[in-house]
Amino acid sequence: QLSVREHMSIVLRKLQGQRFAPFEELFDTAGGVPVLVVTLIALLELAKENLIEITQAEAYAPIYVRLAFTPS
Repeated sequence: QLSVREHMSIVLRKLQGQRFAPFEELFDTAGGVPVLVVTLIALLELAKENLIEITQAEAYAPIYVRLAFTPS
């Protein structure tokens, strides 16, 4: 059973200490399609809650993700 909240925490941990992370590095391809889908939903939820920022300079450019806040 997969938890979106758990994957949200995993993504936040991966982003700690990094200025920007490439979008594709946040996904665990070894986990299969269900894990990829849950991770994508987790990223969308984090963006919706303004905890992360997802940026892309132009069409077809790399996508980067960063924390929207500075943890204390």
